[in-house]
Amino acid sequence: MPTANPPVAVLSIKPPRNSTGADVAEPVYGGYANGRGDVVLFTDEAAYGVNFKKQTLQPRPQLNPGAQARYDRTQAGDDFQYGNKTFRRLSEPQVVEICESGAFTLSPRQLPY
Repeated sequence: MPTANPPVAVLSIKPPRNSTGADVAEPVYGGYANGRGDVVLFTDEAAYGVNFKKQTLQPRPQLNPGAQARYDRTQAGDDFQYGNKTFRRLSEPQVVEICESGAFTLSPRQLPY
């Protein structure tokens, strides 16, 4: 989700378990929650699903152009529809709160079965 807007917060990402490497600080530009409460945050080049219980991030696909257009037209904190689903665009304070809740471990992407 490349953007000209400044980042809202910075997300601290630890490498996957049993992996070498240093923590990475990724600027976060926004995010959304789906009807089940699953949260996705956007960095400049990636999207991450957030697992608060395990403090992990799961790589997710970026929004497709239609969903991205609806997201961009939606005020922070408001709902937007895409297809037959409702999503809530996270407010800046919500994104900041998530990012400040601690470092997250990057989980390897799960393959569909």
